[in-house]
Amino acid sequence: MHIRKLAAFTLSLAASCASWAVAADKTVINVWTWAPPAPVVDKMVSAFEKANPNIDVKLTFLESTAYQKRLPLALSSGDPVDVAAVQTSSMVAQVKDYLEPLPELYNQYGSAPIDRQLTAKTIDQAKRLSGDGKLYIAPMGTLGSVVAYYNLDLMKELGLTVPKDRAELAAFVKTVKEKRPDLVPVAFTGANWFLDEICDTIIEQGSQGWFNKLRYNKGGRFDSTEAKAGFDATVSLFKDGIFGKDMLDLDYGRSVELFQQGKAVMFLQGTWEMGTLSAPFRKANGVKLDNVTVSPLPVMLEGGKPAIRSFIEVGLAVPKNSKHKAEAIKFLQFMTSGEGVSQWDDTLFVVPSKQAYVLPKSIFSNDQTAKDYSVVADLLLNASSDRNNVSDFSNVVGDALIKSITSGTPSQEQLKYLQGEWESGRYSNAM
Repeated sequence: MHIRKLAAFTLSLAASCASWAVAADKTVINVWTWAPPAPVVDKMVSAFEKANPNIDVKLTFLESTAYQKRLPLALSSGDPVDVAAVQTSSMVAQVKDYLEPLPELYNQYGSAPIDRQLTAKTIDQAKRLSGDGKLYIAPMGTLGSVVAYYNLDLMKELGLTVPKDRAELAAFVKTVKEKRPDLVPVAFTGANWFLDEICDTIIEQGSQGWFNKLRYNKGGRFDSTEAKAGFDATVSLFKDGIFGKDMLDLDYGRSVELFQQGKAVMFLQGTWEMGTLSAPFRKANGVKLDNVTVSPLPVMLEGGKPAIRSFIEVGLAVPKNSKHKAEAIKFLQFMTSGEGVSQWDDTLFVVPSKQAYVLPKSIFSNDQTAKDYSVVADLLLNASSDRNNVSDFSNVVGDALIKSITSGTPSQEQLKYLQGEWESGRYSNAM
């Protein structure tokens, strides 16, 4: 039983001494996290406690922004944290001095070395985040951006198929406008950060690996032919009416609503929205759609190929201050490569890091969705670049795109500006 739930009960003086003796024999581990959603975390923890009756979990669950502030403070203060979920960003380097390297702990307490449990790419990305080449986090899985989601029932009504390239997408949009003008052909948030996601994906379609070259200082540049092709292609989608300019004013929540309420045929977002493909997830969350599928973003560049940037998400770590490291490693293994994966896999919020993992087909409502998910999952696990974003700079790129879309500012001028800003040292890429 979760320790946090014990407070909800009135303790009876009639409880037997034997019951208290059993409880006293249990080890209590303190687990901190912000993800997956709280109901999913509760389900995961309950399954862990059932599989490990001698371990109770005291769970601290915080909202993402609060977690960013609270976890580093708790670790630096020496609070009794046994398992900490670490956000896969600069937080890893920020808190690594308070964490144990995992290979040694897995060798001492685990059922197998960590590199025999989790995929090589997720481990490599985790090491990259630390800055010292050591592995401090066990990633639960991988997510990426951008992908396209489709309402299959509306597509059947309109006689549409999943578009593979720009020309097919243009025809797709035209058909929706002609046959069902009440529908949004392609819904997405026009927030600056997401326009950057779209542009980065299109650049990768024509020049795979471009973002890694930029991000890791290996010769990638904004003022380059490759970046210009993707920037121009992104702007032209709005100029040619394939993407509606009204999307620029659409916030994230409303774009999700349009799709989930059956008012949009196609929806662009990251793979963290793949829960809509899952029949159990839709039922649990009141999503009324019956048939949804997914594809890579249609290829927008001549001669390009499907692309995505992906990165690990939710890294589980063991703080040095933990007094229950053996139990903590049991928890990490259970959630990332053991039976616990089946407690959260139907949310599809990440593609699991577990080696040779196969998602149960029962999660999907039709064979096409199961097949299409596999295509996207394979692309994610073999992505051309990391989605190791510089969040504060993503907003700058998005703003530059908006300026070109709305006022016609030449792309060469914008890209020269972006390269100067990238080299300025004012953003977190300089850290």
